[in-house]
Amino acid sequence: MRRAQSTKQLRLVFSFGVAVGSMGTLLALYEEDNLRRSPPDGSPSLPPQDTSSTLPPHEATRFGYPSTCNVKVRDGYVLGYNRRLRNAAWVAEYITPDSLKKADDVNRVKASFKADMSTPDLFRVSPADYLNSGYDRGHLAPARDMSSSQESVNASFLMTNISPQVGKGFNRGYWSRFEGFVRHLATHYGGVYVVTGPLFLPARTPQGDSYEVQYPVVGSPPTAIAVPTHFFKVVLVQKPSTHSNAYLAAGFVLPNQAIPDHTNLTTFVRPIEYIEGVSGLLFFDQLRYADTSRRVSIGQLCNDLSCALPAAVEYKTAIASKNSSNKEASK
Repeated sequence: MRRAQSTKQLRLVFSFGVAVGSMGTLLALYEEDNLRRSPPDGSPSLPPQDTSSTLPPHEATRFGYPSTCNVKVRDGYVLGYNRRLRNAAWVAEYITPDSLKKADDVNRVKASFKADMSTPDLFRVSPADYLNSGYDRGHLAPARDMSSSQESVNASFLMTNISPQVGKGFNRGYWSRFEGFVRHLATHYGGVYVVTGPLFLPARTPQGDSYEVQYPVVGSPPTAIAVPTHFFKVVLVQKPSTHSNAYLAAGFVLPNQAIPDHTNLTTFVRPIEYIEGVSGLLFFDQLRYADTSRRVSIGQLCNDLSCALPAAVEYKTAIASKNSSNKEASK
Protein backbone atom coordinates (compact mmCIF):
# COMPACT_ATOMS: atom_id res chain seq x y z
CA MET A 1 0.00 0.00 0.00
CA ARG A 2 2.87 2.36 0.84
CA ARG A 3 4.41 1.74 -2.56
CA ALA A 4 1.23 2.60 -4.42
CA GLN A 5 0.71 5.73 -2.37
CA SER A 6 4.29 6.81 -3.05
CA THR A 7 3.78 6.30 -6.78
CA LYS A 8 0.67 8.47 -6.65
CA GLN A 9 2.65 11.25 -4.96
CA LEU A 10 5.37 11.04 -7.60
CA ARG A 11 2.78 11.37 -10.33
CA LEU A 12 1.61 14.53 -8.59
CA VAL A 13 5.07 15.96 -9.05
CA PHE A 14 4.74 15.44 -12.77
CA SER A 15 1.30 17.02 -12.74
CA PHE A 16 3.04 20.25 -11.78
CA GLY A 17 5.37 19.71 -14.69
CA VAL A 18 9.07 19.25 -15.16
CA ALA A 19 10.11 19.60 -18.78
CA VAL A 20 13.61 18.74 -19.92
CA GLY A 21 14.45 19.72 -23.49
CA SER A 22 12.46 17.64 -25.94
CA MET A 23 9.55 15.90 -24.29
CA GLY A 24 9.99 13.03 -26.71
CA THR A 25 13.43 12.47 -25.28
CA LEU A 26 12.18 12.55 -21.70
CA LEU A 27 9.42 10.07 -22.27
CA ALA A 28 11.71 7.58 -23.96
CA LEU A 29 12.34 5.26 -21.04
CA TYR A 30 10.21 4.74 -17.93
CA GLU A 31 10.78 1.83 -15.62
CA GLU A 32 7.89 -0.49 -16.32
CA ASP A 33 7.78 -2.22 -12.96
CA ASN A 34 7.12 1.05 -11.11
CA LEU A 35 4.67 2.51 -13.60
CA ARG A 36 2.47 -0.56 -13.70
CA ARG A 37 1.57 -0.33 -10.03
CA SER A 38 -2.07 0.55 -9.48
CA PRO A 39 -2.80 3.60 -7.33
CA PRO A 40 -4.89 3.06 -4.18
CA ASP A 41 -7.99 4.71 -5.65
CA GLY A 42 -8.33 1.91 -8.18
CA SER A 43 -7.79 4.14 -11.22
CA PRO A 44 -5.90 2.57 -14.15
CA SER A 45 -2.15 2.27 -13.76
CA LEU A 46 0.13 4.16 -16.11
CA PRO A 47 1.34 2.09 -19.07
CA PRO A 48 5.02 2.05 -19.99
CA GLN A 49 5.83 5.03 -22.18
CA ASP A 50 6.71 4.34 -25.81
CA THR A 51 8.00 7.08 -28.08
CA SER A 52 6.21 5.48 -31.02
CA SER A 53 2.89 6.37 -29.40
CA THR A 54 3.86 9.83 -28.14
CA LEU A 55 5.59 11.18 -31.25
CA PRO A 56 4.57 11.21 -34.91
CA PRO A 57 6.20 8.37 -36.89
CA HIS A 58 9.20 9.29 -39.03
CA GLU A 59 11.40 7.10 -41.20
CA ALA A 60 14.53 8.70 -39.72
CA THR A 61 13.76 7.14 -36.35
CA ARG A 62 12.70 3.70 -37.58
CA PHE A 63 15.48 2.08 -35.55
CA GLY A 64 15.22 4.20 -32.44
CA TYR A 65 15.80 7.65 -30.97
CA PRO A 66 19.36 8.59 -29.92
CA SER A 67 18.08 9.66 -26.51
CA THR A 68 20.43 11.38 -24.09
CA CYS A 69 18.10 11.61 -21.09
CA ASN A 70 15.71 9.10 -19.62
CA VAL A 71 13.24 9.16 -16.76
CA LYS A 72 13.49 6.80 -13.80
CA VAL A 73 10.69 6.43 -11.27
CA ARG A 74 11.67 5.33 -7.77
CA ASP A 75 9.67 4.94 -4.58
CA GLY A 76 10.86 8.24 -3.12
CA TYR A 77 11.76 10.31 -6.16
CA VAL A 78 11.75 10.68 -9.94
CA LEU A 79 14.78 11.67 -12.00
CA GLY A 80 15.86 12.45 -15.53
CA TYR A 81 19.36 11.11 -16.22
CA ASN A 82 21.88 12.80 -18.52
CA ARG A 83 24.04 10.01 -19.88
CA ARG A 84 26.68 12.28 -21.41
CA LEU A 85 27.42 14.08 -18.15
CA ARG A 86 26.74 10.97 -16.04
CA ASN A 87 24.70 13.13 -13.68
CA ALA A 88 20.97 13.40 -13.20
CA ALA A 89 19.61 16.40 -15.12
CA TRP A 90 16.97 16.78 -12.39
CA VAL A 91 15.54 14.88 -9.43
CA ALA A 92 11.97 15.57 -8.29
CA GLU A 93 10.55 14.80 -4.84
CA TYR A 94 7.34 15.36 -2.92
CA ILE A 95 8.23 15.48 0.78
CA THR A 96 5.59 15.33 3.51
CA PRO A 97 5.64 14.97 7.30
CA ASP A 98 4.65 11.32 6.81
CA SER A 99 7.55 10.59 4.45
CA LEU A 100 9.90 12.09 7.03
CA LYS A 101 8.66 9.87 9.87
CA LYS A 102 11.32 7.29 10.58
CA ALA A 103 10.00 3.75 10.53
CA ASP A 104 11.36 1.39 13.18
CA ASP A 105 13.06 -0.89 10.65
CA VAL A 106 14.71 1.90 8.63
CA ASN A 107 18.44 2.35 9.05
CA ARG A 108 20.73 4.24 6.70
CA VAL A 109 23.56 1.88 7.68
CA LYS A 110 21.74 -0.92 5.82
CA ALA A 111 22.04 1.03 2.55
CA SER A 112 25.10 1.25 0.33
CA PHE A 113 26.02 2.97 -2.92
CA LYS A 114 25.17 0.82 -5.93
CA ALA A 115 25.38 1.13 -9.69
CA ASP A 116 22.01 1.66 -11.36
CA MET A 117 21.64 -1.47 -13.47
CA SER A 118 18.80 0.10 -15.47
CA THR A 119 21.40 2.39 -17.09
CA PRO A 120 23.24 1.02 -20.16
CA ASP A 121 26.71 -0.23 -19.25
CA LEU A 122 28.46 2.45 -21.33
CA PHE A 123 26.90 5.21 -19.20
CA ARG A 124 26.74 3.37 -15.87
CA VAL A 125 28.59 4.88 -12.90
CA SER A 126 30.08 2.62 -10.25
CA PRO A 127 30.66 3.67 -6.63
CA ALA A 128 34.33 2.78 -7.13
CA ASP A 129 34.62 5.46 -9.83
CA TYR A 130 34.72 8.07 -7.06
CA LEU A 131 37.62 6.50 -5.15
CA ASN A 132 40.52 8.94 -4.67
CA SER A 133 38.67 11.54 -6.75
CA GLY A 134 38.61 14.17 -4.01
CA TYR A 135 34.82 14.45 -4.29
CA ASP A 136 31.98 13.11 -2.17
CA ARG A 137 29.24 10.95 -3.63
CA GLY A 138 26.56 13.57 -3.02
CA HIS A 139 22.86 12.71 -2.93
CA LEU A 140 20.51 14.86 -5.01
CA ALA A 141 17.43 13.35 -3.34
CA PRO A 142 18.68 12.92 0.25
CA ALA A 143 18.20 9.61 2.03
CA ARG A 144 16.89 11.55 5.04
CA ASP A 145 13.86 12.64 2.99
CA MET A 146 12.71 9.01 2.75
CA SER A 147 12.89 7.81 6.34
CA SER A 148 9.54 6.01 6.17
CA SER A 149 10.83 3.16 3.99
CA GLN A 150 14.08 1.17 3.84
CA GLU A 151 13.43 0.46 0.16
CA SER A 152 13.26 4.19 -0.57
CA VAL A 153 16.45 4.83 1.41
CA ASN A 154 18.20 2.09 -0.55
CA ALA A 155 17.03 3.60 -3.85
CA SER A 156 18.49 6.97 -2.87
CA PHE A 157 21.95 5.33 -2.93
CA LEU A 158 21.71 4.38 -6.62
CA MET A 159 24.49 6.19 -8.48
CA THR A 160 22.05 7.89 -10.86
CA ASN A 161 20.96 9.95 -7.82
CA ILE A 162 24.56 10.91 -7.05
CA SER A 163 26.71 13.83 -8.23
CA PRO A 164 30.33 14.73 -7.42
CA GLN A 165 30.22 17.27 -4.59
CA VAL A 166 32.89 19.06 -2.60
CA GLY A 167 32.86 17.34 0.78
CA LYS A 168 34.02 19.55 3.63
CA GLY A 169 31.99 22.74 3.85
CA PHE A 170 29.45 21.70 1.22
CA ASN A 171 28.08 18.14 1.10
CA ARG A 172 29.06 17.65 4.74
CA GLY A 173 28.25 21.23 5.65
CA TYR A 174 26.16 23.99 4.08
CA TRP A 175 24.37 21.80 1.52
CA SER A 176 23.36 19.32 4.22
CA ARG A 177 21.91 22.15 6.31
CA PHE A 178 20.10 23.44 3.23
CA GLU A 179 18.49 20.02 2.76
CA GLY A 180 17.30 20.33 6.35
CA PHE A 181 15.71 23.68 5.52
CA VAL A 182 13.72 22.01 2.71
CA ARG A 183 12.50 19.35 5.14
CA HIS A 184 11.46 22.17 7.45
CA LEU A 185 9.25 23.48 4.62
CA ALA A 186 7.54 20.08 4.45
CA THR A 187 6.66 20.19 8.14
CA HIS A 188 5.69 23.87 8.08
CA TYR A 189 3.39 23.73 5.04
CA GLY A 190 2.38 20.07 5.14
CA GLY A 191 4.31 19.19 2.00
CA VAL A 192 6.88 20.52 -0.45
CA TYR A 193 7.61 19.82 -4.10
CA VAL A 194 11.33 20.09 -4.76
CA VAL A 195 13.44 19.70 -7.89
CA THR A 196 17.21 19.42 -7.49
CA GLY A 197 19.96 19.20 -10.08
CA PRO A 198 23.46 20.06 -11.21
CA LEU A 199 24.46 23.13 -13.20
CA PHE A 200 27.47 23.86 -15.40
CA LEU A 201 27.58 27.63 -15.42
CA PRO A 202 29.83 29.85 -17.54
CA ALA A 203 32.31 32.24 -15.97
CA ARG A 204 34.14 35.22 -17.40
CA THR A 205 37.42 34.50 -19.15
CA PRO A 206 40.62 35.98 -17.69
CA GLN A 207 40.39 38.72 -20.31
CA GLY A 208 36.90 39.55 -19.07
CA ASP A 209 35.48 40.04 -22.54
CA SER A 210 33.59 36.75 -22.87
CA TYR A 211 32.32 33.71 -20.99
CA GLU A 212 33.32 30.08 -21.02
CA VAL A 213 32.28 26.88 -19.27
CA GLN A 214 34.97 24.92 -17.48
CA TYR A 215 34.54 22.01 -15.11
CA PRO A 216 36.70 19.10 -13.94
CA VAL A 217 35.77 15.47 -14.46
CA VAL A 218 36.12 12.32 -12.40
CA GLY A 219 37.84 9.61 -14.42
CA SER A 220 38.82 9.85 -18.06
CA PRO A 221 36.97 10.01 -21.40
CA PRO A 222 34.84 8.51 -22.73
CA THR A 223 33.37 7.51 -19.37
CA ALA A 224 34.31 10.58 -17.31
CA ILE A 225 31.83 11.95 -14.76
CA ALA A 226 31.29 15.72 -15.04
CA VAL A 227 31.75 17.72 -11.83
CA PRO A 228 29.03 20.40 -11.60
CA THR A 229 30.04 23.99 -10.96
CA HIS A 230 26.79 24.62 -9.08
CA PHE A 231 23.64 22.90 -7.82
CA PHE A 232 20.07 24.20 -7.84
CA LYS A 233 16.91 23.54 -5.89
CA VAL A 234 13.47 24.84 -6.85
CA VAL A 235 10.76 24.43 -4.22
CA LEU A 236 6.98 24.83 -4.33
CA VAL A 237 4.54 24.75 -1.41
CA GLN A 238 0.80 25.25 -1.15
CA LYS A 239 -0.28 27.65 1.54
CA PRO A 240 -3.62 26.84 3.21
CA SER A 241 -5.37 30.03 2.18
CA THR A 242 -8.16 31.42 0.05
CA HIS A 243 -5.97 34.31 -1.05
CA SER A 244 -4.54 34.59 -4.55
CA ASN A 245 -1.03 33.52 -3.51
CA ALA A 246 -2.07 30.01 -2.50
CA TYR A 247 1.21 28.70 -3.93
CA LEU A 248 4.66 29.88 -2.93
CA ALA A 249 7.93 29.10 -4.68
CA ALA A 250 11.63 29.87 -4.55
CA GLY A 251 14.76 28.98 -6.48
CA PHE A 252 18.29 28.60 -5.14
CA VAL A 253 21.68 28.19 -6.85
CA LEU A 254 24.67 27.19 -4.72
CA PRO A 255 28.29 26.88 -5.90
CA ASN A 256 29.90 23.46 -5.57
CA GLN A 257 32.48 24.64 -3.07
CA ALA A 258 32.95 25.06 0.65
CA ILE A 259 30.51 27.71 1.94
CA PRO A 260 31.04 29.42 5.31
CA ASP A 261 28.39 28.41 7.85
CA HIS A 262 27.35 32.00 8.53
CA THR A 263 26.48 32.72 4.87
CA ASN A 264 22.88 33.91 4.54
CA LEU A 265 20.74 31.54 2.48
CA THR A 266 19.15 34.48 0.66
CA THR A 267 22.57 35.02 -0.96
CA PHE A 268 21.71 32.08 -3.19
CA VAL A 269 18.12 32.96 -4.09
CA ARG A 270 17.63 33.26 -7.86
CA PRO A 271 14.53 33.85 -10.01
CA ILE A 272 13.07 30.57 -11.19
CA GLU A 273 13.21 31.92 -14.74
CA TYR A 274 16.98 32.31 -14.38
CA ILE A 275 17.37 28.69 -13.28
CA GLU A 276 15.18 27.58 -16.18
CA GLY A 277 17.38 29.52 -18.58
CA VAL A 278 20.68 28.04 -17.41
CA SER A 279 19.38 24.50 -16.87
CA GLY A 280 17.15 24.06 -19.91
CA LEU A 281 14.33 22.86 -17.64
CA LEU A 282 10.81 24.13 -16.95
CA PHE A 283 9.56 23.92 -13.38
CA PHE A 284 5.93 23.40 -12.38
CA ASP A 285 4.90 24.48 -15.88
CA GLN A 286 1.29 23.34 -15.48
CA LEU A 287 0.94 26.06 -12.87
CA ARG A 288 3.30 28.72 -14.17
CA TYR A 289 2.75 28.39 -17.92
CA ALA A 290 -0.88 27.31 -18.10
CA ASP A 291 -3.26 29.28 -20.30
CA THR A 292 -4.74 32.40 -18.74
CA SER A 293 -7.92 30.70 -17.56
CA ARG A 294 -6.00 28.07 -15.56
CA ARG A 295 -2.92 30.02 -14.50
CA VAL A 296 -2.51 30.58 -10.78
CA SER A 297 -0.60 33.23 -8.90
CA ILE A 298 2.59 32.01 -7.23
CA GLY A 299 3.99 34.13 -4.43
CA GLN A 300 7.55 34.50 -3.18
CA LEU A 301 8.29 31.87 -0.54
CA CYS A 302 10.91 34.00 1.21
CA ASN A 303 8.31 36.75 1.76
CA ASP A 304 6.14 34.32 3.71
CA LEU A 305 8.80 32.45 5.67
CA SER A 306 12.34 33.34 6.66
CA CYS A 307 14.67 31.68 4.16
CA ALA A 308 17.41 31.12 6.68
CA LEU A 309 19.30 28.03 7.73
CA PRO A 310 18.65 28.53 11.47
CA ALA A 311 15.16 27.23 10.66
CA ALA A 312 16.80 23.95 9.65
CA VAL A 313 18.87 23.89 12.82
CA GLU A 314 15.75 24.40 14.92
CA TYR A 315 14.04 21.61 12.98
CA LYS A 316 16.88 19.18 13.66
CA THR A 317 16.89 20.15 17.34
CA ALA A 318 13.13 19.55 17.56
CA ILE A 319 13.47 16.13 15.89
CA ALA A 320 16.31 15.15 18.23
CA SER A 321 14.23 16.24 21.22
CA LYS A 322 11.22 14.30 19.97
CA ASN A 323 13.29 11.15 19.38
CA SER A 324 14.74 11.46 22.87
CA SER A 325 11.25 11.78 24.37
CA ASN A 326 10.07 8.74 22.44
CA LYS A 327 12.98 6.68 23.77
CA GLU A 328 12.22 7.72 27.33
CA ALA A 329 8.54 6.84 26.88
CA SER A 330 9.40 3.40 25.54
CA LYS A 331 11.53 2.46 28.56
